[in-house]
Amino acid sequence: MVASNDCFSRKDIEMTETFVDGIQLHIAEHGHGGPVIFWGMYPHQEHEVEHLWEELLEIVSENDFLLVAFQVEDWNRDFSPWEAPAAFGTERFAGQGRNTLRWLTEECIPYIEKTYDVKDREYWLTGYSLAGLFALWAAYECDMFSGIVCCSGSMWFKDWAVYVREHKLQHKCRVYLSLGGKEEKTKNKVMATVGERTREQERILRADPLAEQVILEWNAGGHFADSGKRLAKGIRWLLMNNDERR
Repeated sequence: MVASNDCFSRKDIEMTETFVDGIQLHIAEHGHGGPVIFWGMYPHQEHEVEHLWEELLEIVSENDFLLVAFQVEDWNRDFSPWEAPAAFGTERFAGQGRNTLRWLTEECIPYIEKTYDVKDREYWLTGYSLAGLFALWAAYECDMFSGIVCCSGSMWFKDWAVYVREHKLQHKCRVYLSLGGKEEKTKNKVMATVGERTREQERILRADPLAEQVILEWNAGGHFADSGKRLAKGIRWLLMNNDERR
């Protein structure tokens, strides 16, 4: 079910906001072509869409793209691919990522295809932290996406290392991974594995025949530093390599 659309102009963004089957979309278009960039975003974080938009226009203003940000209700529940114990605090991961992926492929993408001229355009999926892990997991579960941006992905997630050794990508795609240099330097023993796991993820992807291009980029700072800028850098990498393929 699609709710009525509302259009806003915020910080030079002509943005459409709507709900598709209960999940809020924030949609902004730059030009009239290029990839459709789906972004699983932080819930309830003010001005998050505007921040990423500003970062994108600063470094890829010459490129056309359609940004589709989707805002889930519960971060740990809706982006976790399967159930897992809490890594910090007391909140477990409820493992409802498959419902989110079903919504994305069966509700959200068809809505975008009916509403915008996206025929023959690439679909990319991007996310940060647990949403970054979700984006990468989606590439192993479906054949919809030809570009993945996984920034500071939660590679420490329980059984992820086993999962990626047993699965292959479902579609030819380019994958951008990034991590902050301080992220593995934490006292939390579970999360301290993120550096080792991310390096291993890069090696696994480089051996995957459907991974056309793979990069792991390191950033200064910890997990919460410059998330919008890091996502924009990943999208820029995909855009630059997309131009080179033509």
